[in-house]
Amino acid sequence: MNATLSQRDPRQCRACDNIRGNKTVGKHFDVYECARCKAIFGTCYLGESYVMVKPWMTSENVPPENQRYYDFTTIGSDGIGRRHGWYDVNSGLITQVG
Repeated sequence: MNATLSQRDPRQCRACDNIRGNKTVGKHFDVYECARCKAIFGTCYLGESYVMVKPWMTSENVPPENQRYYDFTTIGSDGIGRRHGWYDVNSGLITQVG
């Protein structure tokens, strides 16, 4: 396999491909917030991802301006997984999965 296809800068946003200005989120050195679209993405433990985006859906109709994309590669007791979708920035609850 071509090495350039399998390697991706971990700071590159998974929603909009931006790299410039992306910063780590809190103490999570492998989780970033995109400077352009404000998505959060990266690699972390499954439990840590629940702190940033809760594992429950919201029952409210959240306006688009209060939603952000998230995409985590998670490490848990079942191995490596993925959590991604949209979440409410005010409550941390999921608005859309996938």
